[in-house]
Amino acid sequence: MTLDTTLDTLDTKETTFALPGHDINLLLVRDIEQLITDPGDAEKVPCWADIWPAAMGLARWIWENLRFDGDELIELGAGLGLPGVVCGLRGAKVTFSDFNPTALELAAANAARNQLAGWSTLRADWRTYQPPKQYPWVLGSDIFYDPQLNPHLLRLIPALLSPGGCFLAAHPGRPASNEFLAALKEKLPLAEEREALVPVTIDDPYFPYYEIKIHYFKTF
Repeated sequence: MTLDTTLDTLDTKETTFALPGHDINLLLVRDIEQLITDPGDAEKVPCWADIWPAAMGLARWIWENLRFDGDELIELGAGLGLPGVVCGLRGAKVTFSDFNPTALELAAANAARNQLAGWSTLRADWRTYQPPKQYPWVLGSDIFYDPQLNPHLLRLIPALLSPGGCFLAAHPGRPASNEFLAALKEKLPLAEEREALVPVTIDDPYFPYYEIKIHYFKTF
């Protein structure tokens, strides 16, 4: 099940995410708590509706380190699509994928607002999705936190990566994410591995500072 919400009825606001030399204009949900209809049902908790620190850290790392030159890329659990938008600005042809249709509407709106070219959206449930194609780039930010869903991602990510493809991941140091990425490394034919830490500060009185772990895996 998904939230019974569409972009036409959603109360949204604009925000700006600053990168060196460039500002990203994003549309996001004004009041996320109004969307929570059942906190006990994980599929009804709108994690997609916020910009998480891991997405910010990954976006900055991509902006400062990568160019895509027309490569196809899929963002898993895209939510509002910040990392994917940055990849598009860096030359990727981005597919924003998510389970929630409203998330895909927002990602599409954000792609259009930032004048991306050659992007698309894909609604996919990791538990059942069988990829019809592969991509030279796959990325996900802070999507490896649920031990119940991680086995499905462990199947899906190798199936999505084309030979010689690259996988990008970001997370704030969650134990389940560390365990997942260690297991993924065992499944991928790695040619190169890189890690980085990106500091992120957010407007939160209790948890304002994060060190986001960036993982870059290149396969044979």
